[in-house]
Amino acid sequence: MVKKDNIQLLKPKIDVVFQSLFSKQNERITKAFAEALLDKKIEKIKINEDKELFRGKPEEKLGILDLELDINENEKVDVEIQLVDRSNIQERLLFYFSKLYYNEVKKGDDYKKAKRVVMVAILDYDLDLTKEIKRMETKWKLREENAKDLVLTDKIEIDIIELSKVRAEYEKNKQNKKAQWALFIDDPNTKEVEEIMKDNEDIEEAIVTVHKMTEDEKMRRLADLREKAILDEKAIRRKGYEDGHDAGYEDGKTEGLAKGRAEGRAEGREKGRTEGRIEERKIILNNLRKMELTTEDICKILNITKEELEKIE
Repeated sequence: MVKKDNIQLLKPKIDVVFQSLFSKQNERITKAFAEALLDKKIEKIKINEDKELFRGKPEEKLGILDLELDINENEKVDVEIQLVDRSNIQERLLFYFSKLYYNEVKKGDDYKKAKRVVMVAILDYDLDLTKEIKRMETKWKLREENAKDLVLTDKIEIDIIELSKVRAEYEKNKQNKKAQWALFIDDPNTKEVEEIMKDNEDIEEAIVTVHKMTEDEKMRRLADLREKAILDEKAIRRKGYEDGHDAGYEDGKTEGLAKGRAEGRAEGREKGRTEGRIEERKIILNNLRKMELTTEDICKILNITKEELEKIE
């Protein structure tokens, strides 16, 4: 056994753990994980350590990538972990996709040189859009409305994996490597993962690596604080900063709800999301500042850039 008794391994779905585990430092593990996600053999892989998306103008939105890969020199893959339901995952994925695809075409290049871009979103909550689908994964492409088998291009794909549906998929087929990795990502402390690592050497190696990370005091502290920040954010939302189910302003403010219904739900939702996130992060940030953490560590815990941190403060 790799896992010691009574020690709780850090969960890779916590983004600071995920980003540290799947990195250049652990290229073999990352390659095995990517092969399982994409259902293909990878001959060549390049791991991008620059987590910030390219931004052409100062006013453009900046995003942070969890895992960006160049596969076989002809495919760009971005894997995103989403732990909190902000009711905007579709828009978020489209934003990330558009940035990655745009960056693939340089000035003067033929458009055909653009690499295929695949977005993989791993969600730790149930997606309303796919609540009737029992499968753990859905794949999205551009199709002709009246000829569903006709795909406009193979260069666009968005895959969504819901962790809540993974266990059932694994029970149907325990040799499903994608389900095996998803169970590991969700929680490496389960009996299922203990069973999986007996036959999956790559996941066994990942367990060894996470074990070392768990024994690292700083990493464990960062992961614990990040997990607490996520729980705090969820709790704040439940109290009404951003309900996510009401019309109008989703931060739950009375005036926002009223205005959202009267002047347009779309505008109310967007403004409500923005104000709600700022309020949430201000509360969490105040608590983190009391711990005398560095700015870099706070950005990791909140999963934001230094620039975004300055806007909150």
